[in-house]
Amino acid sequence: MPEPMYPPITAEEELMPVADPAGRRSAGRPPRVTREAIAEAALRLGPDRATLMTIGRALGVDHSTLYRHVKGRDDLMSAAVDRALDGVGWQRGAAEDWRAYLVRVSETVWDLYERYPGVAETIRALEATPPSVVHAFAAMCDELAGAGFSGSDAMLVVDSIMDMTNDSAVGWRRLAGASANGTTVAEAMRRSWEAEFAAEGTGNSVAAAMAGVIAGEPRHWWRRKLDLLLDGAAGLLARKSG
Repeated sequence: MPEPMYPPITAEEELMPVADPAGRRSAGRPPRVTREAIAEAALRLGPDRATLMTIGRALGVDHSTLYRHVKGRDDLMSAAVDRALDGVGWQRGAAEDWRAYLVRVSETVWDLYERYPGVAETIRALEATPPSVVHAFAAMCDELAGAGFSGSDAMLVVDSIMDMTNDSAVGWRRLAGASANGTTVAEAMRRSWEAEFAAEGTGNSVAAAMAGVIAGEPRHWWRRKLDLLLDGAAGLLARKSG
């Protein structure tokens, strides 16, 4: 059994006060468990397995200790999302036009969803939007406004791209899961598209094409959707400039 990353907190340390929300640290030894460490443990475990109990075991502390840093499961998941998005470059580079900027950021978010399965579902399920998502959305809108988009058009573009990316990540993850008949959901869905027209004794190019999409590479189909939205964004900008 691997050694815990953090040694168990002693009874004496359990009674020590911790830093208040304003960031002022009380006297005494600093706590060995931080909000960041809890968030990282949640990401390693994955949202499906991350609970206060499992994270407490992973960090080598009683789960009650975690309440010093997170208020409950929703706050725990919000911290995990913040940690996953930490370090993403939301500002547009000097050499980036608005389209290259949106492609880079969108690719980065897609990579994060692949690296941390369940984060896309978590963002959708939380009642309160994690602070990192709020700040990222605002930063992207500001960058598009600086590139010439109106405020409302910038919001529409960012919201559409982020919604589509989240929905696509959630959908493709579901397709990778097991179906009731022992195959993957993707395979069951692919067969249903093919069988619908086979039962009628006819072929259908759309059904065949969709079956190919379902069996294909998720990122490829998502990128085609992204390009479609970016073309639409270009149209919005052209109408504003015209």
